[in-house]
Amino acid sequence: MKKRILNKTKYCIVVLLTLLNFAVVEGSENNTENTFQPVSPDQMPGVLTMISNKTQSNYDKIKTWQGKVDATVTIIYEGDKAESVFKNMTDGIGKTPKKVKKRRESTVEFAANCEIGSFFANKFSRNALRYTDPNSGRALGTKSVVGHNMSIDTTEYKISCLASTKIGDSIVARTAIKEERVSQEECPTCGDDIFDPRSFLLAGRPVWETFPFILQYIQKHGEYSIDGHSLHVEKRVDGTTTEYRIEIPGMVSPGQYLFETMLLSSEKDYNITLLEIRRTDGELFQKRTVDYEVIDGIYLPKRTTKQNFKGEIAALSYERECIFTNLKLNQSIPEETFTYKNLGLENGDKFIDKILNKEYIYQDGELTPTNSSPSSYMLKQTNLTANSKCGRCRKMKWQRIVILASRWLESSQG
Repeated sequence: MKKRILNKTKYCIVVLLTLLNFAVVEGSENNTENTFQPVSPDQMPGVLTMISNKTQSNYDKIKTWQGKVDATVTIIYEGDKAESVFKNMTDGIGKTPKKVKKRRESTVEFAANCEIGSFFANKFSRNALRYTDPNSGRALGTKSVVGHNMSIDTTEYKISCLASTKIGDSIVARTAIKEERVSQEECPTCGDDIFDPRSFLLAGRPVWETFPFILQYIQKHGEYSIDGHSLHVEKRVDGTTTEYRIEIPGMVSPGQYLFETMLLSSEKDYNITLLEIRRTDGELFQKRTVDYEVIDGIYLPKRTTKQNFKGEIAALSYERECIFTNLKLNQSIPEETFTYKNLGLENGDKFIDKILNKEYIYQDGELTPTNSSPSSYMLKQTNLTANSKCGRCRKMKWQRIVILASRWLESSQG
């Protein structure tokens, strides 16, 4: 009898241990599903192609877009730059701080007809710039006034309307200036000042441009690797949600590298939700986040942030938060939205056409030619613009080439 009881006890123990083992294995498998796992090299091309197609398709579905963006920008200056800002932009009272923090709060009301390449932006400050000493919290005052400007950009020309006369914060006269819009072939960087809201979707260069280049490199060399630093693609599955984490190495200069890591989720149709750029030592160089609003199946930015870091300890030097509201997508936009009649001009304001080299007065919705030509200053500016298109382009391209290297050196030197 005792022997039977003993055998039954042993049997129960074996069954119990077996069940516990199954539970451990099952739990281990679930944990594996909830963590990022490497994607095999043979699957990488398919993943990158899928993400490229989805993000480009989302971008291309935007035909017209209207809305408002409230932006808050904080910049921290140090060293000689902090001293210069303190003396020239603040009240300049008291001891010069080691750091100066500038805070700008502005709003952009925009309309974009992406199909024809026309953009309207009404940009204004919600209050004057604020300067403080971030170490002590001391308010430093400001010499700035509340700014306001409106602009129209088309494939052929751009018009900017600025305050030409102000009394306090009140604008009593405006001047609109029309200039030729240089083609992308002549100057690839000359469109950087256009307020195109789609740029907030990109968080840098479009992945449908970056990923095909990577795929071509892999096809030619077998893998994407820079001095031993390889492309990493990881996948995580949590229920019905699939996330990819992709790390792309890049060389700033010989021996100096940056690593770009992006997070993409099926919940956002694989649009970028997080992008981090880190230095070789692992410290943050830049960080961007994008939260989305879905309108008619199209993902639009709802809230975006951008942060820049520098110095040995990667201290925050720049921060921008943008909140999108009042969004309207793919609705008709009146043609006058992209003409001088939408620049807020009032009777008596000037309109200077640098393309025709003529000056007008705005009166009752129409432009009346004046007997005088634009001022000598405006003519000089026109000639400078006409003669320096290529020079500006070369300068901008050179700036883009060296900007990462210069920032790297700046961050390395603290």
